[in-house]
Amino acid sequence: MRIDILTLFPEMFAPLNASIVKRARDKGIVELNLINIRDFATDKHQTADDRIYGGGAGMVMKPEPIFAACRSVMTADKPRIIITSPQGRPFDQQLAQELAGEEQIIIICGHYEGIDERVVEYLTTDMISLGDFVLCGGELAAMAISEAVTRLQPGALGDDASSEEESFADGLLEYPQYTRPPEFEGHQVPQVLQNGNHQQIRLWRRQQSLQRTWCNRPDLLVKATLTKEDKLYLERLQQLHSKPYRIFVSLLHYPVYNKKHQTINTSLTNLDLHDIARAAQTYNVEKYFIVQPVEQQRQLMSTLLDHWDAGFGAVYNPDRHAALAHVRILPYLEDAIAEIEQLCGQKPRLIATSALAKEDDQLTGYRQMRQIIEQQGGAYLLLLGTGWGLTEELRTAADYRLRPVYGVGAYNHLSVRSAASIMLDRLFGER
Repeated sequence: MRIDILTLFPEMFAPLNASIVKRARDKGIVELNLINIRDFATDKHQTADDRIYGGGAGMVMKPEPIFAACRSVMTADKPRIIITSPQGRPFDQQLAQELAGEEQIIIICGHYEGIDERVVEYLTTDMISLGDFVLCGGELAAMAISEAVTRLQPGALGDDASSEEESFADGLLEYPQYTRPPEFEGHQVPQVLQNGNHQQIRLWRRQQSLQRTWCNRPDLLVKATLTKEDKLYLERLQQLHSKPYRIFVSLLHYPVYNKKHQTINTSLTNLDLHDIARAAQTYNVEKYFIVQPVEQQRQLMSTLLDHWDAGFGAVYNPDRHAALAHVRILPYLEDAIAEIEQLCGQKPRLIATSALAKEDDQLTGYRQMRQIIEQQGGAYLLLLGTGWGLTEELRTAADYRLRPVYGVGAYNHLSVRSAASIMLDRLFGER
């Protein structure tokens, strides 16, 4: 591809001799030329501007040297000839991709009060603007256009997938990116990016991209290509953010008690995975975290989730797929808290549950807990224990200790999935 830039100030273009653009030029992927418009002026003073017809402040760039400079560099049959101007079409990734397919583009950098209108009317094919603001000249805009177009050329980035996955490539803002170290000044890389599960990583990245776009540039969603899964997630975001609070649930396999009151780690129960995920989806829980320190157990859970995320289960049962899409498998509770803090900008308040709590403990009833959540807002994490329930240390460390679910008699041995559904309904269901 060939890019020719017509300018009065070629010394401004030093940035195009560095980084990706320089490498692309060195490899012969892009030929980029700077043409000084003054070199094509016909008088001894190399005059490239003159006074405005009809009067007015400032000067206007003359047509003769621009026409001559442009004609001197034309190599393609129909090059795209561009004027950078705040009056032009807004420059975006779609336009960059369109220009990247051209054999030659010629960019004319405006200056002073503008360019003689005959250049606009009889020479150029496009007027392009970087945005609704005014610069001293078109040089910065020309550099932006040149770099955006160059990096889209095959081989310019080394890995062509890079240009396909960045902001605006599919109409959305890009997801967050991280590198080593995994922890810096107490801030951790999200665990999902470290577990090697590519299906979970794909889903996390897509949701992050949708969320960033929804928060920062909702106008882009109008034209973006969205799947049914994307639309369901955006609908869920809308529902979640229409309320002053955000709710998360965590099922802990550790630290919990066995019936001897010993601290243990329990194993995966498939029903707990499915049923609590479905209850969480029903009551607009944002994420359902499963805490399991044992790597083999996490791998088994990931295999199950893969079936419903990208396997046959996603097609066979879309409703189950929608529920399990919000499940996150993490080694420790601290990882879940850190992820919520990253999502919400604040640590969640912890709500501990237990079937073993006594009436004389400092317990919070469901009506009171619901009022606290609705009135105070913020993020809340409901902690559910497997085995014989959460350890006393964990319950003591929580911000609230929720009253157990009592039936009509002395029997109090509900499964955690049954108790979870009842709790969620009491806290967030119909009044």
